[in-house]
Amino acid sequence: MDGRSTETPFSARLGAWLRSHRPELLAALLLLAVLPMRDLWAPDEPDFAQCVKEMRLRGEWLLPYLNGQPYSEKPILYYWVMKASAQILDTLTGGLGFSHGVAAWALRLPSALAAVAFLSAFRRWAARFLQPGLAEPAAWILATTPLWFWQSQFIQIDLLFAALLAWSWLCWLGGYLLLGRPPEAVEAGESRRWFLKAYFWLALAFLAKGPLAPVLSMLLLLVFLGWQRDFRVLARTHLLAGLGITLLIVAPWYLAAGIRGGASYAYELIVHQNLERATRAWDHLQPWWKYGEYLLGDFFPWVLLLPAAGLHLRRECRLADPAWRFLLLAFLVPLVFLSLVQSKQGKYLLMAHPFLALLIADLFHQLDAHRTRRLGGLLAGGLGILAAVLAALVLGAGGPRLQAQIAPFLGPLRLLALVLTCGTLFVLIQALRGKAAALIPGTALSLALLYLVGGTWGFRRLDPSKSYRRWTTAVQPLIAGRPVFYWQTLRSGVMVYTDHLMPELRSAKALESLDPEARLVAQRDEWEQDAWGMMPALRARFEVLLAVPTGGDEILLLKKRPDPMPEEAP
Repeated sequence: MDGRSTETPFSARLGAWLRSHRPELLAALLLLAVLPMRDLWAPDEPDFAQCVKEMRLRGEWLLPYLNGQPYSEKPILYYWVMKASAQILDTLTGGLGFSHGVAAWALRLPSALAAVAFLSAFRRWAARFLQPGLAEPAAWILATTPLWFWQSQFIQIDLLFAALLAWSWLCWLGGYLLLGRPPEAVEAGESRRWFLKAYFWLALAFLAKGPLAPVLSMLLLLVFLGWQRDFRVLARTHLLAGLGITLLIVAPWYLAAGIRGGASYAYELIVHQNLERATRAWDHLQPWWKYGEYLLGDFFPWVLLLPAAGLHLRRECRLADPAWRFLLLAFLVPLVFLSLVQSKQGKYLLMAHPFLALLIADLFHQLDAHRTRRLGGLLAGGLGILAAVLAALVLGAGGPRLQAQIAPFLGPLRLLALVLTCGTLFVLIQALRGKAAALIPGTALSLALLYLVGGTWGFRRLDPSKSYRRWTTAVQPLIAGRPVFYWQTLRSGVMVYTDHLMPELRSAKALESLDPEARLVAQRDEWEQDAWGMMPALRARFEVLLAVPTGGDEILLLKKRPDPMPEEAP
């Protein structure tokens, strides 16, 4: 023995760790770069920020409030994590970027943390339960899927909900797969732990977005077990314990919130925002096939490989394996169910994206040279389409009006076109050389650079026209000490950085009774509509004090002209 230590050097261990966590590290770095680059953008971010602001002012944890009223849009979990993030970071940073108790970057942090944490757990799950070499490509795909990345840096509930629900399904599948393995190959009690974790995360998903979580989960399990012809296995999945966990986590808040908010709040929260939104929707009304269109953009360019993934499942007999049956159904069941619901947005299908990423990643397992060229050509073609569109814009396509609109963004657009052109050439060269292992990372890194340039330089250029800061700076001296009202449905951005609440006025009668000392805020497009009892004669009784272009519209501050004095009797 020469006395030298055989322990692996720290630098080597660190390097190995960094290499094994590349997708998560890339996602984390991108999100940290993008989070502080813009202010609150309508329509949803100011609403959530205002709720956090009012919860902090009230010292409230039980109910979210918006404009002084209990807000029934969603259950409480996301508001809890946003408020906790705001309070902790406000204290730790000495109020860096905070105004009136909120900072956009701090409220975005929960979505970013949920995205990175899920990505890490997702990669480790795939390494544990699926064939070797699949975990990292799937994580690269998911981390750079456009909608997943966008929602990861957005103040909105959908990324957190999708991460909780998808992880619940993966945990349940992990427990199910362990039941089918020889006892000597499974740690004692391991399947039970996976099932209980599934129910715990499902309960949190329920507390994040309501009954959609258990409804989708039950449908998925019923279809999967029906395909397996294995309903007897339910006796081994600890369903009673799962029900107990769900009730223990969900029921206390629903009961307390229903008591505090009253019957109308409970109805809005449970019935109006779930059953009525699904069957008699009032917004985002779309035809049944709309999610096919959404996927083209939300999952681009990986979506170009979906037909090949379907053929691959059949050719490789993957669907004889229960794991792949479940992964396919975890995409198809939400797709079909949500297609039947009237209200549709691409983000509603976000929980299916991890399973799509696994289906696509499996295409690249043990590729021959011919399939490498074909799949690589599709990915290079997708990047090339984006590069060509950006290059055309930079070179003057679209006419004078469009060119005038994009003139402030020519710098970022040129760099984006260059990045995507280089990415296209790299992926194409690797495909022609038969380097299958480089196709997914090469495409992912090209997309990551696209997000980095667009989310920093591009967002900075766009933010002044989207942010409500200009409006707040201009209006604050004009409303100090005065009652302020809002015409029609409130846009929370107009008040989130002010000291005011702004009760909504919805009728001409309410406008007529407005005190001349009060002030009225309105969007120009709504103010100039002859609707809700509004007529030109009534509109003429108001004077515009301020008009600030914001978010594609114009925000008005108005005051009512004093009523004329009656003539004295002779």
